[in-house]
Amino acid sequence: MIRVIDNKLQAELLSDDNTLSEKTIKNYDYIEFKNYFEEIVDILSTNLLVHSLYQEVLKYHITEDLEFVIAVDDNIRDRTIVYSYENDYAYVSDQDTSIFTLDRASYDASIELCLALLKKVKLSFDRLNEVEKFIIKSLEFDKIILTDEELMDRLMKYKNRYYLCKKSAYIKMVLQLNIKKLKKWTSGSLIESVLVNYCKEMISKR
Repeated sequence: MIRVIDNKLQAELLSDDNTLSEKTIKNYDYIEFKNYFEEIVDILSTNLLVHSLYQEVLKYHITEDLEFVIAVDDNIRDRTIVYSYENDYAYVSDQDTSIFTLDRASYDASIELCLALLKKVKLSFDRLNEVEKFIIKSLEFDKIILTDEELMDRLMKYKNRYYLCKKSAYIKMVLQLNIKKLKKWTSGSLIESVLVNYCKEMISKR
């Protein structure tokens, strides 16, 4: 339950329903996934610097009650081409959270791509449970970063449960943003290049 008293979130009341199980988490390299997500956070902050004239629409923050706030114009379309290799079928989705690229040059050249990334990160964040949101907010987006020990105290969780929630949060974000698959495509893949260019075109259409 999200409850804020005197502008302070009562973290010990937050729900950790649907946290990934320990068995599921063991299927993934948590450190690798954490590094992947931190790369996305770095891209978001760099976009603010590169596109300084557009900072008002590229700004973002997470409120004390765990709402990811952005000012992206709804007219910016964040449609993604979703392709299924199993049945050779492609469709357009405006709810898919998969990002288009990690290429810095693409974000430098396209404000629309920066806005689409921001919308996808928000959509992915919104799908976390309350404890996972609090952990990601506290470790990646707050100005003052708390330690794991401080977060454990705020959440009133034992060490094992806290780290399970932390790993679950990062793994969910990376899986939803599809970063791991994207990493495999970024070695000069023609498919990735075509998808990025097509998605840029889709985003830019009004």
